[in-house]
Amino acid sequence: MKRFLPFILTVFLAMPVHGENRTDAPSWKFEIKGRMSFHSLGEDYGFKCDYLRIRVTGDLGGGFRFLFRQRLNKPLTDGDYLSATDYLNVSWRRGDWEILGGKTCLACGGFDYRASSADIYIRPEYFKGLGGMYNYALQATRFWGGESLCLQFGSSIYSIGFTPLLGASALLRGRCGPWEHSWSANYFEREKGTGNFYVCLGNRFHLPAGGALDAGIVHRMDVQAPSFMRDFSMVVKLRQPLVRCLNLVVKGTWDYKEAGVQDPMLPDGTNLWQAGGGLEFFPVRDSAAVRLHGIYYRRSDGTNCVLAGVCFTFAR
Repeated sequence: MKRFLPFILTVFLAMPVHGENRTDAPSWKFEIKGRMSFHSLGEDYGFKCDYLRIRVTGDLGGGFRFLFRQRLNKPLTDGDYLSATDYLNVSWRRGDWEILGGKTCLACGGFDYRASSADIYIRPEYFKGLGGMYNYALQATRFWGGESLCLQFGSSIYSIGFTPLLGASALLRGRCGPWEHSWSANYFEREKGTGNFYVCLGNRFHLPAGGALDAGIVHRMDVQAPSFMRDFSMVVKLRQPLVRCLNLVVKGTWDYKEAGVQDPMLPDGTNLWQAGGGLEFFPVRDSAAVRLHGIYYRRSDGTNCVLAGVCFTFAR
């Protein structure tokens, strides 16, 4: 029962409230999304539901909104009933300013960080160290033109649940013509008294017919022993529609970390690239409710990988 308390509470808060003088009655939207696939990673293979989550968003009136997202395929951590909860927050916006508090995505630049896991077929190696990517924070965002600047203070990316490790981030997002950017500067404590500095640069170039080319880098360094290009991850991704219901997906990643760099995100001596691609097929006309995918990629350690299956989205 405790596992579903956040969801029950959120739905309760989103229920319409009736009143004689109320003109901004709350509204809400529910969505469930999942992905079931056949996996082949070297000699390991099999079928599984690798992603399943529910998402509830709502407008509470007066500029207040809430967001709740729960992953049903992620195990709960003992003593932390929100360990499988990505988002549980309330925001308030007035004009060009927005204030948010609760559990949210840490303000790191790039596009893979905030993408749904169901849409990330080839995962960079550093994703294995993102234990605290969704964590507790307070943030303020200023919007102007096509840009936004978010200042965030909260838990560290190296912490899971409530710990004394803290972080601070500045995230700049916006679009200028076909070029969209998501850049951040971050400081995360990995232990009390010391931490790591991040520079995350995500760039997306919008192509004709709805295509997009992403190119990004996450550069990490120990603040007590700064270094350049000794600990980083790169991602290049192309998604291009071929016809109305068929997309081409191509992606490459490179994760690199020299021995001696103090950063638990990657093991010492990591030098791993992945490259591959495949197709997405949408059998329902003019809808992304059902998506079939077939992806092949190869790792620099000689491992061949196949991912094939179906992704579904239900919303109301």
